[in-house]
Amino acid sequence: MRGHNAPDVARREFLRDVGRLERFCDREDQNGLALLITNEAALWRPRQRRMPTRDEEFRLHHGRELSGTLLWADGSFPDNTRVLRGAYMLAWRPYTQLEGPSSEFRCLAVFITPNPARPQPSDDA
Repeated sequence: MRGHNAPDVARREFLRDVGRLERFCDREDQNGLALLITNEAALWRPRQRRMPTRDEEFRLHHGRELSGTLLWADGSFPDNTRVLRGAYMLAWRPYTQLEGPSSEFRCLAVFITPNPARPQPSDDA
């Protein structure tokens, strides 16, 4: 993808998917996988600038742990707030290398396991 200039939206939507999968995984026999494949290096690299951005808490760079409540623009946009029940250590991996500019693709896999806090139905019931 060239010139889309929307890594902030990609971060927001990816974390929306993680949250949706967490809600789906409410039984012992359900789990999920959020997968992101991209050639947008801004998604896997830590920021170089230190000025705050609206998607600061949504950063997906390699080595970051995501958990808890993530606010968009310090909470100025409540509809973008994401609340994660799990904790996820992000590890980007090489996916493929093509020729030309922006030709390195990496992937990020976030595994979602069943919600341990939710009571499971017993076999006795």
